[in-house]
Amino acid sequence: MVTAPIGSGLQRRLHDRRSRTASPITCLLASCARHRANGDRFAALEVSPGLYWPRSQIFFKSSHSGEKSMRNTIIGLTLVASVSLLACGGGSGDTAPGSPADVSVAAGTTAGTAIVSFSAPASSGSSAITSYTVTASPGGLSATGTSSPITLSGLTPKTAYTYSVTASNSGGKSAPRTTGTLNFYSVVETFDEPMTQPNNTIFTGTFTYDSTNKAVSNLSGSLTEAMSMSTPMATVSLAHQLTSTQVTLGGQAGLLVTTFALTTTNTFDPSGFAPGGTQYYGLSTGAENPSKGGVGNAYAMIFVNTAGPTTALAQAQIDMLAYADCTAGGMMGSTCMTGTAAAGYGQAGTMDGYPVSETITEQ
Repeated sequence: MVTAPIGSGLQRRLHDRRSRTASPITCLLASCARHRANGDRFAALEVSPGLYWPRSQIFFKSSHSGEKSMRNTIIGLTLVASVSLLACGGGSGDTAPGSPADVSVAAGTTAGTAIVSFSAPASSGSSAITSYTVTASPGGLSATGTSSPITLSGLTPKTAYTYSVTASNSGGKSAPRTTGTLNFYSVVETFDEPMTQPNNTIFTGTFTYDSTNKAVSNLSGSLTEAMSMSTPMATVSLAHQLTSTQVTLGGQAGLLVTTFALTTTNTFDPSGFAPGGTQYYGLSTGAENPSKGGVGNAYAMIFVNTAGPTTALAQAQIDMLAYADCTAGGMMGSTCMTGTAAAGYGQAGTMDGYPVSETITEQ
């Protein structure tokens, strides 16, 4: 099999007619541009020598017109050849990738930036993916990279955007995967701690709100440890939003959203994180105490008003805020430091800590 690239034309010469291996013959192929105009996509000529007959037969196959044939008479001897035309700038078999999946957008570390994360498409198409492109609308700002995440710059703060991600390979560009309309917010949640004054427990974080789907994503931040008695207080990183529950509190629909230190919701023994728990997860099965080298979880729960995230909270909403710290710095024997309201959960936290405020600000 001989393969030759197609330019504006291609000349294939066959050999020594007297040896009966071939006779001089020239096959001149039309340019790729003409084939493209007809809807064909070709890139290479493949020639397979065959038998000798009084006439040569050269077969052309295209995605547009099916199989065509052309006969050339050669003095005395002829050669049968099979010719197929492939991929002029992407063959008929070339395909673009599928759409990227799991698109998630979080505020960047500086104003006017967004960090867009995604998963690779289920199918890369006919060839490897070479790039991904993220585009924000309105405005059409875009950025390109070879993998997730991609940071997009130049956004206007406190502005709602939709984000789309496409994948590209040699066969073309995928259909976009597009988010709902997104805004970024910061949140500060405070729990009064009567036994550790002047230190209170404070959760400081950020999240993305999708007003199209009324959903919160990427809630993350840090939780102070009031018992640390240091200045500034020690903190626990909470980077894994694992739950979001629809509720109606004080007559207002919203979401109770919880972010964790670990990639599991198991915080209290025997399992789960329901506010009101006190003992660290794994105690009953003999797991090491987090204060002695074991692994403990922590979380903070916030309320987001889906009609307007920056709306001040009513008391009924504040009463449902909660936190727990079962990491080493939050342990008192086997008991975790917690914060809950008696009005919301039937009891205050383990050191009488309770929620007093939450403030959400658009970024």
